[in-house]
Amino acid sequence: MLKGLRERLKWLDPFTYVDHFVMPVVNPDKNKTLETIVYIIFAFIFAFVLYNFVLVFLLGTNVPLVIVFSGSMEPVLYRGDVVVLIGASSLEMREANIDFPIRNRPLLEYAELGSRLENNRDRHASIKVNGEEFEFDPNGPIVVYHSALTGQDIIHRAVLKLHAPDGNFVLTLGDNNNRLDEDCPINPVRGECIETYPVPAENLKGKYLFHIPLVGYVKLLLFDDLPRLIFG
Repeated sequence: MLKGLRERLKWLDPFTYVDHFVMPVVNPDKNKTLETIVYIIFAFIFAFVLYNFVLVFLLGTNVPLVIVFSGSMEPVLYRGDVVVLIGASSLEMREANIDFPIRNRPLLEYAELGSRLENNRDRHASIKVNGEEFEFDPNGPIVVYHSALTGQDIIHRAVLKLHAPDGNFVLTLGDNNNRLDEDCPINPVRGECIETYPVPAENLKGKYLFHIPLVGYVKLLLFDDLPRLIFG
């Protein structure tokens, strides 16, 4: 089974295409330097085509791959995991019907958050709107959206879908977090929250299909951890 999975995953690697289709027919006069240059150039070409056209078409999303940036989804996803996404046009989870417009309105303006003790910690578990309580779905789909506040793509679990007259929205919560993304109880300028509003369903970039453990960790080390260490 593992061998079969490895065989299928190799087609996500642009170097596979170079090895199979380019190098057997390209003979740069046995010049190792030229051979390496040809190899790298075609690898970039195949990577560009694979990511921007093939995967986008097959998976139905403009963002088919994302790297997990934090530990907020542990133990399901760890920092450095690469997640493969599909389109988020359909989402199966618990739902709440809201009879008034909520677009561009902070969640806490019209909803009261409820909490529950889980693993010795107080964790958001529901919202109450007009006296009716809606429980969060612990098995809702994992989705990705862009946070305007942090400037990053956030991958968290969608725990409740809100049906309102002005559209559909989702509330999201990391499996390893205690608070909804949308809750900003302290000082949003300092980053104690991610978003102040429920996420419009049309703004979702995709939902989880499967993940490849830790293969994106080198990128995080080079472009996140190392700059933070050097520049503070």
